[in-house]
Amino acid sequence: MNHKTIAAGGMQLAWYEYHPEKEKAIVFIHGNSTSSYTWRKQLTSNLLLNYHLLCIDLPNHGHSEALQQKDDFSLPALAGILAAAVEQLAGSKPFIICSVSLGTNIVAEMMATNLLVQGLMMAGPCIVGKGHELDKMILPGADATAVFAENVPHQMITKYAGEASLSTDSNDLEIFLQGYHAVKGPFRSSLYATIATGNYSDEVALLQKSGCPVCIVFGEEEKIVNKHYLDGAPIQLWHKTIHTIPGASHYVNIDAPEAFNELLAAFAKDVFTTNGS
Repeated sequence: MNHKTIAAGGMQLAWYEYHPEKEKAIVFIHGNSTSSYTWRKQLTSNLLLNYHLLCIDLPNHGHSEALQQKDDFSLPALAGILAAAVEQLAGSKPFIICSVSLGTNIVAEMMATNLLVQGLMMAGPCIVGKGHELDKMILPGADATAVFAENVPHQMITKYAGEASLSTDSNDLEIFLQGYHAVKGPFRSSLYATIATGNYSDEVALLQKSGCPVCIVFGEEEKIVNKHYLDGAPIQLWHKTIHTIPGASHYVNIDAPEAFNELLAAFAKDVFTTNGS
């Protein structure tokens, strides 16, 4: 994947694209301690050939520049940076956003901006809000320390990786570890500090206010997040249901790419058709 760069929020972000000639776009936002390579099984899918596919490396991740320790690492601040990038990259094209894990929090926070997104697909969502707080979201016994601290023992990193993804392909683990160790500076601990002080929005309320159709999908074997914690949330759910895909954990797009891509393609087709795009 050859990256380009874009200026957003006073920094340079790396981004990638496939099929730029297409008139409708899907923007991909990855999660904590990974990179745009998270979406490799989507970017090359034959089911998505009719869309301009765009993905962005978060600040401090992949080939993007790093925020400095004095900067704001909060979810609202990250959302402001990503919203500015998405607005530029999508241009006048109708677009939806597909996100995973921490990317879902950032995208939900982006709904506080004037971003003209037509639909949202959220995989392994971690969004929070009234009645859907952090203590209800994390499964008992799950340990996400590896993605919220620096200088974590290798054993703890591989343990998290093995719970977040059920893939038996050694290449998938290697790519995760490469992305993890490529994170620049104290991103993980700085982000955690903002979360610990409550520096984030009611993301469920932001999604509700946006009125945007949301396709939520969990892996049936999710080992990090309680896949029922959003049951009853006041979100405009696509097909009025929360989807689950067998044989997958938190990174459902990696574990079950064929099923995930089919769901994404169906969601994109429906949203763009309904909106007359």
